[in-house]
Amino acid sequence: MSGFEVYIKEILDERGINEHDKKDLEFEIKDHLMLLKNEYLDKGLSENEAIKLSIKDFGESNSIGNSIKNNLPSNNKYPDFTFREKVQCLSEMFLVYFLLLFSCETFFKMEVYSIFFYVGAALVVTLTSFIFINKKVNNDKNKVKNIIRINIQFFIIEKIVMSLFFIISLPIRGGTNILETKLPLMNFYIFNWIYIIGFILFTLISVIITKYVMDKVTHNFKNNYNNTITSTVLFITSILFIILYILIPNRFYVLRKILISIMGSNITDVSRNVFFMVINNNFIIPNIGLVILIILCIRLVIHIKKKGIGSIL
Repeated sequence: MSGFEVYIKEILDERGINEHDKKDLEFEIKDHLMLLKNEYLDKGLSENEAIKLSIKDFGESNSIGNSIKNNLPSNNKYPDFTFREKVQCLSEMFLVYFLLLFSCETFFKMEVYSIFFYVGAALVVTLTSFIFINKKVNNDKNKVKNIIRINIQFFIIEKIVMSLFFIISLPIRGGTNILETKLPLMNFYIFNWIYIIGFILFTLISVIITKYVMDKVTHNFKNNYNNTITSTVLFITSILFIILYILIPNRFYVLRKILISIMGSNITDVSRNVFFMVINNNFIIPNIGLVILIILCIRLVIHIKKKGIGSIL
């Protein structure tokens, strides 16, 4: 890469600037640098000297990059969803969904077949997409379109994933096939009419509020940072693994049965700490989620040291 390309990359990369604005900024910065370079060339300087002085005149890359990001006319929002934002939004919706399941199982002792769970699940998932889309998208028409699309996609994926889990876990729960189980698939909580109506109702409320209210409320709100898909997936994976680590081996029957089948014996003794657990004094399970989370935190510290705290604010 040329001197200008390296410099522009230092200014714009790893600051969470959306791709739409980044392309425009690359062109504008390069155009400005070329004007500076031509001025120095007209004065008789060599090309290398002209490039170095142009970069020096433009300013230090971290300071300029953070200043540009914090003063974007778009407030760092997209005109429409890209594939990355769709993946991230769905990932966050499933994260809060599984966190709710975990909380009901562990803290609230709430049955997943209660009206409170049905309403709560529909609310937290649709609220997540509502907040995410209003934070990331600046076009009102596209906000409404994406809320409807992303909620429909979640609805379909959730039904497929949880139905497969239901069917695959049948042998563990005592049935050999779907006809022998005491709980028919259509009675599984994901097909409950209260849950489905609640999901549709909260989606409609999200659309109405976004269309008639949110433009006035979020007009000047900034989207501080756009994570990469890798960072988002790793973070969500770490949280889900931490949840599994907490649930193992006694708080989730299916996980317990899987462990017993892997070990070939019943679970008689469990000792654990933050980093690993030991089952029956010979089977060690590390807290993989915590390891991933620590690595992400280290990456964040390195990023802030390299780019400055302004790159994420």
